[in-house]
Amino acid sequence: MSRRTVAWLVFFLFTLHNAEEAIAFRTYLPRVATLLPEPFASVAARLTYPAMLETLVVVTLLGFVVALAASTWPQSPRALWPLLALEAVIGLNVVAHALLAVVVFHGYGPGLLTALAINAPFAVYCFRRARRECWVSDAALAATVPVAVVVHGPVLMSGLWLAARFAH
Repeated sequence: MSRRTVAWLVFFLFTLHNAEEAIAFRTYLPRVATLLPEPFASVAARLTYPAMLETLVVVTLLGFVVALAASTWPQSPRALWPLLALEAVIGLNVVAHALLAVVVFHGYGPGLLTALAINAPFAVYCFRRARRECWVSDAALAATVPVAVVVHGPVLMSGLWLAARFAH
């Protein structure tokens, strides 16, 4: 499979996951605030379904830009690193979904199926291949982990907070 194909698969699988979340959150969003601890509960309580959809569309479009760059310059570490950083965020999201399923939802939560069945194995494939083929330096590959923590943590929460704030 070419690097271009991998880049577009990252985007396609990311989009598929976001679509699962979009569909499931229609039912789950109203009760999420009652399941989460503060300060997450107050953000979730103000987050409307249209604002959640807008947020998913924005991050999906950002994923498209990243995949487009990586597929346009598949030999460029500068184009591949953002793709790997996105895949690291997706990999961390798998862990978050598994934890939320156990601790918060006590079962299925929006995005869980694609996270476990598709994104987890593809993230392993992608990182093994990137390391084996030296898509980026070992240090650059390792740097995707703290970036994923920041993006999936404070950046994601800030984005949801902004979406909730402007939803009313």
